[in-house]
Amino acid sequence: MTRAIRFIAFLMLTARGASSQVASRDPIAAVAGTVPMARVDPRPIQAPIIDGTDIRFARISTADGLSQTKVSQIVQDNQGFMWFGTQYGLNRYDGYNFKVFAHDPGNPNSFSGVYIRSLFKDRDGVTCGIRPLPS
Repeated sequence: MTRAIRFIAFLMLTARGASSQVASRDPIAAVAGTVPMARVDPRPIQAPIIDGTDIRFARISTADGLSQTKVSQIVQDNQGFMWFGTQYGLNRYDGYNFKVFAHDPGNPNSFSGVYIRSLFKDRDGVTCGIRPLPS
C-alpha cells in the first residue's frame, strides 16, 4: 500500500476519533470497521420434528410400473400425486399405479425428450425440465 493511502486512512481515523494505535496496525481495516467475531454455541439444539407415526415407506420398482429404476427427481403436487423424473420420462404415482409420460414420436403433443432433468412445484402445479432428444 502506498504511503499516501496509509496517510489518508490515518487522517480519516483521527478525524473519527480512533486511536492512533489502531490506525498504526491496519489503517484500512480500521476505517472499514471491525467485523464481529463469530461465536459457536456448543450446545445441541432441538429441531422441531413432526410426529411421524403415520408415515409409511414402500419400495417401488419397474415391476410396479415405474419407467426406470434410477429416479433423479421427486416432487409431490397439491393433489397428493408423487412425480418421479427418470431418464425415460415423467412418472405420476397415485399410491397404487403409475402413469408414464414420455416422448411418443407419433404424438406431436408428447414430450420433446425423455430425460427429465428437473422437477419444480409452483403455484400452478408441477413443472419439469426435459433434455430434448438428439436430432
